[in-house]
Amino acid sequence: MICKNCKQNFDGHFCNNCGQSSKVRKVDFKYLLDEISNSIFQVNRGILFTVKELFIRPGHSIREFLAGKRIQHFKPLSYILLLSAIYVLITFLIGKKTYLGDSLSGMTSAINDNGSELAITGDILNGLSNNFAYATLLLLPFFSLASYISFIKTKYNYFEHLILNFYIAGQQIIIYLIFALLFFFFKIEGYFIQSVPFILAMLFTFWTFVQFFKTKKLYPKILLTILTYILNFILIIVAITLIGIIEIGIKR
Repeated sequence: MICKNCKQNFDGHFCNNCGQSSKVRKVDFKYLLDEISNSIFQVNRGILFTVKELFIRPGHSIREFLAGKRIQHFKPLSYILLLSAIYVLITFLIGKKTYLGDSLSGMTSAINDNGSELAITGDILNGLSNNFAYATLLLLPFFSLASYISFIKTKYNYFEHLILNFYIAGQQIIIYLIFALLFFFFKIEGYFIQSVPFILAMLFTFWTFVQFFKTKKLYPKILLTILTYILNFILIIVAITLIGIIEIGIKR
């Protein structure tokens, strides 16, 4: 048998060279449930390797993880939870709100300005704006559904898209963190310069998708990534609208 991680021949249940299991599970709903339970109580050893790989070759690295090369990778859910916690701590210490928090606060203000009927909806968004990790984990399923729909003709299922976007979001957090520290220490201000990390994070998604999906040419992949962002926006607006309709219906 050939190891999917190090390509060495071996016999038995585990590779004699690197320790990878001979049974590599496909990413599906059951895998995600196991990932949630394992990630909360277990920290894998490969965070520096994962950070390096995701900056150098993000799409290839994530595709290899889904294909079974997992022994060196930091688990995706652990990755985003750990980085979210670090990001929240650093932004709290330097007195800066997270980018996601700013966006959700803007939605909350818009809802509050339009009337008091949507007080609960506004409270939900306000709560998410103050809890970066929860907000990220709640919004990623929307983005993953959008990417799954956009790239429906590829071989990857929804849960594999979720893993893909866990890693992308984790790396985007590192980008936000780097710029938050730069802006703090060098006292950099201004609307345009403050938007640079958000633009870079979006470009990172484009770069990752271009590398990850092998079956399409460059321009179709770029267009489908744009479609992913559009669908993600629509899905979030629909979800917020439904929550608002339910709230109004309950009050009446």
